[in-house]
Amino acid sequence: MYKLLPYRNCKDHLSRQMAISVTLRVALLVTVCIFVVIARHQTLAQSKSGRAGAASLCKHDDALETIRQQIDVTRTFDDAVQRITILIRAADLLWPFQQDKARVAFTEAFEIAVRNEKEKSEQPKNNRSLLMETPDQRYVVIRAVARRDSAWAKKLTGQMLKLDRQSAEQASTRDSLNDVLTAQRLLDSATQLISTDINAALDLARASLNYPASVEISRFLYKLAEVNQQAADQFYDQALVVYAERPMREFLYLQAYPFAFRQGGDMPVFGFYQVPANFVTNNSLQRRFVQTLLRRAQQALEVPLDEGDNFRSANGNLTPGTGHILQALMRIEPQVRELLPDLLEAVIQAREKILVSLPAETQEKLLPRERNVSASPTETLDELIGTAEKTPNVNQRDDLIVMAVLSDVSDKESLADVVDAIDKISDSNIREPLLEWLYFRRAKDAAKGKRFDEAERLTSKVEGREQRAFLHTEIARGLLNTSATQTHAREVLDEAVSEANKAGMTIFAARALLTASILYSKIDRSQSVSVLGDAINCINHIEAPDFSAGDQTLVKAIKRRSNPGRFIINFYMPGLDPENAFREMAKIEFDNTLSQTTAFTDKFLRAITTLAVADVCLQQVQREPKESKKTAKP
Repeated sequence: MYKLLPYRNCKDHLSRQMAISVTLRVALLVTVCIFVVIARHQTLAQSKSGRAGAASLCKHDDALETIRQQIDVTRTFDDAVQRITILIRAADLLWPFQQDKARVAFTEAFEIAVRNEKEKSEQPKNNRSLLMETPDQRYVVIRAVARRDSAWAKKLTGQMLKLDRQSAEQASTRDSLNDVLTAQRLLDSATQLISTDINAALDLARASLNYPASVEISRFLYKLAEVNQQAADQFYDQALVVYAERPMREFLYLQAYPFAFRQGGDMPVFGFYQVPANFVTNNSLQRRFVQTLLRRAQQALEVPLDEGDNFRSANGNLTPGTGHILQALMRIEPQVRELLPDLLEAVIQAREKILVSLPAETQEKLLPRERNVSASPTETLDELIGTAEKTPNVNQRDDLIVMAVLSDVSDKESLADVVDAIDKISDSNIREPLLEWLYFRRAKDAAKGKRFDEAERLTSKVEGREQRAFLHTEIARGLLNTSATQTHAREVLDEAVSEANKAGMTIFAARALLTASILYSKIDRSQSVSVLGDAINCINHIEAPDFSAGDQTLVKAIKRRSNPGRFIINFYMPGLDPENAFREMAKIEFDNTLSQTTAFTDKFLRAITTLAVADVCLQQVQREPKESKKTAKP
């Protein structure tokens, strides 16, 4: 915040007035200091107007220079992913103004990503899980480029896939995992691009057809159908042509889309999908899939399937690949009966032939499960608890109660009933954290439903300070929407900050402070800036702070006395990260926010927040000429 000039500054200002009497010097000193105070308050009032353009440090050329400086700073980074992140963010901001420099930054980011992925691929076999756990940064760069230049992104994709094929050809053994990962990453990138560039998304999706089908293909199709179902239907038609003769473990991934299934079944990976509300099934695609499935079923009876089509169930038992075909035939039979009655007899015959070809134990395992899964009604919480109480083994009884409480069934029950169920657990090591989880969930729901008194009452029952800080920010967010409750919102925000500061130096405490800082800006700008400083101080005390999306869930293990870590409970606490918090704050207090970026000790956070503030400045400068034209008199 702005401060009064120190007394010595005023004294120095007057030191040249040696001929003035002591009395006059004192009077003049007071006058000058009063003038300074007034001037400072006027400046502060300007910044409080919320216009970044009113801030003296927001200049177009300065913002561009600041962005270019962050590109240079990345060369001091040790972490390749952080360096790539800053490069593509800076390149994206520069693109409308200095496209040549933006292209250089994008190119540098892609080169770093290529080297980074090569190093990961050279890891020993026992460390190959790293490939699946961390995103391929080449795709991250390609997605960023595609939003600016889809033709260039397509070219980079081709270069990348060519290099991968060459590496595979040079390898002594073929690694099927790389092919599966390539397909998944192409489709994941395509899915993320649908909302910004549907043509670029389709380019990546078509490239994935050269690789094994995966659970991602239906996810992409449904997402595309939200925007353009005709394009989704056309892509499905292409995919059906490609995978019709591929191994059964790939072909069966195509069963979900034409029938609008929300689940893909274990084919071999179980997939869950979000079907668009306006989705309309295509009878022609349904017919083509069923006809292809019938043909493949007959072929499987005549020629054994690839060994890779066999799969192991959760208990480790091996099931023949034809079991997948049986599951698919039984699953689509109701739809065929209703929508494709002329194919029903063929489906029934194929199902029976496949069934009798399977070992007796496999028939017994698959048939009842498939036919009875929809027939059995969902049990109530009382019924689940009743079953648990009949279990003689104490540990097993506790386990069944925990599973009942953690299931969706408990969400429909009253709080008192669920608390009674938890009280039946004999092990306090399980009972206490489970109660905390319950109160947290119900408090969060109450805040969302604008039942603020209930939310505050439940929050007081939550033990964890980080969880309480988060819940208080959620409650305050709702209270701030009404002028009559803003005074109480201030009190709740004060509680949030207090809890976060007492929680220790953690990511969740920092998120709560960042969120509270922005919420304060609606009622107290001075406190908003102060809490932002608290958040920075917290972050500076965290070793290697990571604000990625995956770090929004606090995970706790429920440790049993006899079997520690048996159950895991999650507290989902999304909050602002430094980048978005500084972007929001810069719209309100530009100069102060810009100066705060230098307070970060972490180089990456310093760079990413600086870019966020520069982005706000560029947007504001671009808007000002348009606003001036609207307000200009004719």
